[in-house]
Amino acid sequence: MDLEEGVGSPTVNSKLIPYHQDPDLESTSYGTNEGENTPPRHRFRIKTVAYSCGVAIQAWFVYGYSIGYTSPTLSDLDSANSTYASLHKSVYQDIFSVLLSVGALLGSLVAGWIVDYAGRKNSLILFSVPSAAGWLMIVFTTFTDGPAFRPLLFGGRLLVGFSIGYVSLCVPVFVSEISPSAIRGVFIATSHLFLTSGIFCAQFIGYFTTYYWLAMIPLGTTCTFVALIVTVKETPRWLVSRGRKVEARQNLVWLRGPHYNVDKEIAETEEQLESEEKLTLSDLLNEFKKQHVYYPVFLASVIMFFRQFNGTMAIVFYVDEIFKQAHVKSPDLVASLATGAVLIITTCFIVVVLDIIGRRILLISSGAVMCLTLISLGTYQYLTNEPYCHPPHDAKCKDHLYPLAIASMAGYILGFSLGYGAIPFLITSELVPLRVRGVGVGIATCVNWISAIIITGTFKEFEKAVKPWGVSWSFSFLCFLAVLFVAVFIPETKGRSLEQIENYFKTKSQQKKLTT
Repeated sequence: MDLEEGVGSPTVNSKLIPYHQDPDLESTSYGTNEGENTPPRHRFRIKTVAYSCGVAIQAWFVYGYSIGYTSPTLSDLDSANSTYASLHKSVYQDIFSVLLSVGALLGSLVAGWIVDYAGRKNSLILFSVPSAAGWLMIVFTTFTDGPAFRPLLFGGRLLVGFSIGYVSLCVPVFVSEISPSAIRGVFIATSHLFLTSGIFCAQFIGYFTTYYWLAMIPLGTTCTFVALIVTVKETPRWLVSRGRKVEARQNLVWLRGPHYNVDKEIAETEEQLESEEKLTLSDLLNEFKKQHVYYPVFLASVIMFFRQFNGTMAIVFYVDEIFKQAHVKSPDLVASLATGAVLIITTCFIVVVLDIIGRRILLISSGAVMCLTLISLGTYQYLTNEPYCHPPHDAKCKDHLYPLAIASMAGYILGFSLGYGAIPFLITSELVPLRVRGVGVGIATCVNWISAIIITGTFKEFEKAVKPWGVSWSFSFLCFLAVLFVAVFIPETKGRSLEQIENYFKTKSQQKKLTT
């Protein structure tokens, strides 16, 4: 499903053409009228956009690190000798794991309002407060093994979760609003590269050190992030929405360079905000009654749902176990290296091709690969149980099937990285209308973290009820539904400005009203 041609774009003979091919934009000096002394829009400067995005997505390294931190920390604290400084009981391990998602849910709820009220840049600065406080509390647990240990550890974990839920909303909004549409996907995909690098670093370094030294790295990264984020500019779109047009123009010139038609981009943003006033709660509720507002928010929320209910948790729980069964030396280390390598290599590929291939094809391909590999993983799990691998031939039977399990896991991780690792955050920030972007993206992000809480809190009980192969096959079916959903309902957004995407949904809404 492609966006309709010509919606909010320059045209030649009524056919949509890229801005860099528009014959009306040939001059290199500023002017006030379209087509008269206006600079070519495509001649934007890369380095300032790349710098701003690079600073912002450091926060996603901390995001990924917080996720990867879970496994080595549980392993470290499970073997602790102290009565208090230990998480040997499964209930403590469950609390430690789920607190990250609970905190992230709370953070995403708050972020939706702050990102609209305080601005995109200021919202990113505020990320450092709960992040630094949470990691400091975890570091301070090394000074006590008494009753204060678990409250400090769990409190720090909750704050860290709050910060990553908060930043999982703020970074995509910031990046999508300062990036030219032609390369917007590259920077969002690079965000996911930082996230996967964070997961890999936490798991790899955690193999060699203790949990509290491991917490020093994200603490230092957060401090570096604060020092750099103050040097970037607020997004022009947010400034225009607040009536600060002069400052918006200055920031856009700083971002795009002197040979770019900043007036055209500001005019497109103003067109979306024309005759609109600051939203009250009543106004906001009325906005969500409009189809062109609630429909894209609904689409983004469903994509976020499928991002969690696609079997990721099944792979995370089974990967170490399968490597152990395969008699691999240091299975935890090998598993983290293998997983990290596939994630990082595939994400590097996505950075290059996302704005060439498009979001829909990658999401469909991602869902299809995950569906097939989960079927094969479930087949392995089924065949390695009685009666197929019944003693005394149990070991020999399983040895023959290990390649199927490892290939399934590698294929799944590759499939996840192809689309559902990064694209849900990108497409959410693209689909939600500018007028309600903070709240709309917040709703979709909340769906992501609520789904994560459900998965984390119920996974073990679900596994007991349907067996490991039932878990894999259930998630495989959901991946199949995800493929159908994207193919039927999600429009392609590559190369489109945020205003063009919003106009597309307005046009569809108006067409529906005319036919009913």
